[in-house]
Amino acid sequence: MKALRGRPKSDSKKLLVSTRNSPGVVAYFRSAGEGWPSRMDGALQPLATRGEREADPLIELRS
Repeated sequence: MKALRGRPKSDSKKLLVSTRNSPGVVAYFRSAGEGWPSRMDGALQPLATRGEREADPLIELRS
């Protein structure tokens, strides 16, 4: 049997996306070192899962 290479497959797959963020936001997350994209994802998770999308002023700014 051939040995598997690379990282094990995750049960929670993430999507590769490109976003434009203000320099201050990126500097804040990068200043804590490696893993900053995961910390940024962790900071956004509560916003995405709280279930108040229609009443969220951040979503309304997008329009």
